[in-house]
Amino acid sequence: MRLGIFGGTFDPIHMGHLIIAQEALVTANLDEVWFVPTGQPWLKAGTRISEAEDRIAMVELA
Repeated sequence: MRLGIFGGTFDPIHMGHLIIAQEALVTANLDEVWFVPTGQPWLKAGTRISEAEDRIAMVELA
């Protein structure tokens, strides 16, 4: 299986994320793309992000 891993805060996940995943799926001939919600990004240090459980739920709903 050809698998793509897409990491990001996904706070919230949006159409841009879904378009990138779809393009990767087609361009790289992937079977699946897995979204992996990550922790606090260093570029956004000091900003509040949603709890991991909430971001995982948002990804599952997308």
